[in-house]
Amino acid sequence: MELKVDDSIIWASNFSPDGKQIVTGSQDGNARLWNLDGKLVTEFKGHHDWVNSVVFSPDGSQVLTSSSDRSVKLWDLKGKVIRNFQGHQGIVWAAVFSPNGKFIATGSSDNTARLWDLQGKLVREFKGHKDWVRAVAFSPDGKFIATASSDNTARLWDLNGKAITQMQGHTGVVRNIAFSPDGKYIATTSQDQTARIWNLQGQELAKLLGHQDWVIGLSFSPDGKSLATSSSDFTVKIWSLNN
Repeated sequence: MELKVDDSIIWASNFSPDGKQIVTGSQDGNARLWNLDGKLVTEFKGHHDWVNSVVFSPDGSQVLTSSSDRSVKLWDLKGKVIRNFQGHQGIVWAAVFSPNGKFIATGSSDNTARLWDLQGKLVREFKGHKDWVRAVAFSPDGKFIATASSDNTARLWDLNGKAITQMQGHTGVVRNIAFSPDGKYIATTSQDQTARIWNLQGQELAKLLGHQDWVIGLSFSPDGKSLATSSSDFTVKIWSLNN
């Protein structure tokens, strides 16, 4: 199956929780909902610049998008905007739902991450990074937020905005971040051509070497025993993890 989007670069994609649909975000400023047979179901039109991240709500009833137009939008599956989240002073690189679906976290080129309720109210601002916040992730229990930054660090925060841990060791921009399914570990990817595994105290447990260019994407397997990383070297690598 191939999804064709008018020759526009697709920056992000995600499966629905039930695995029956895919949402994509594109350089043309639109997000799109597809069936697995490649049929276009819905176009989400309203952003005025690149769509950088797309994700379904945990119950699959809504879609969240972030954009270079400095906004985040919450949509129903018919393409209607439910809520606008505005306040970032730079590109919004990432937006994710909390595990319970009651909050969202965002990361921006204004060097901050932010926590919002679903009514669009700003709950908390996370300040401390010295460069763009490229990625954000909630812990599986929803009690912590992890951020990845162009300042070559990653950080772990509580929901009150307190920085608990700083993960230092990367020598390039940290592009992505994810919690292991059990919430005990954090994985990061970087332009230094490595991925790394950390504990929640900020101790580096493993450096994954082998990519020949920026390491950008990452995903834990559901059982937490493997990690997939994608790179600008045109490869995806699957790593076996010893927990």
